[in-house]
Amino acid sequence: MKKLFYFILILGCLQSCNQKPARDTVTVAPYTDTLNAGDTTTPSVPKPIGMVSDFAGIFTKGQMDSLEKILTQYEKRTTNEIAVATVNSWMVDSAAFENYTLDMARVWGVGKKGKDNGVLIVIAPHLRRIRIQNGYGIEKILSNEETKQIIDKVFIPEFKKGDFYRGTHNGIAAIIAKLDSKK
Repeated sequence: MKKLFYFILILGCLQSCNQKPARDTVTVAPYTDTLNAGDTTTPSVPKPIGMVSDFAGIFTKGQMDSLEKILTQYEKRTTNEIAVATVNSWMVDSAAFENYTLDMARVWGVGKKGKDNGVLIVIAPHLRRIRIQNGYGIEKILSNEETKQIIDKVFIPEFKKGDFYRGTHNGIAAIIAKLDSKK
């Protein structure tokens, strides 16, 4: 009887060790900034690396440098700030994605204080989602509908081909062109 008990115990252990952990079992520290004090549904927001924060590792160093250069030159010319973040599966899930991008924009402070002239582009390759958060100052010249059109017509076609750099590069160019055309 003891042998049977140990056999079942070992079999159960082996079976549970061979199972892949469910994605839901990964715990992420709750976001505790004053924006969401007590809200444990939004994962924590990491600190930005630069104008391009590639946490998902979808860009090469050269591609990141190229995007950084475009964004830095645009900021110097206009004071508008555009930042790009890519997020990985351990950072956020589908249910929290929209709130996460909004929290990221607020915590990072994209845009100049008082002008609210920032744009944050967040790409989640694992979720096949992209979200653009416009500051209130930008919303006056780039509507949510125009932003959606840029996502659908510029970003997404290249992303579907697996070319995240080209989609992001072209998307940034389209945003800049739209903002420049409305001066």
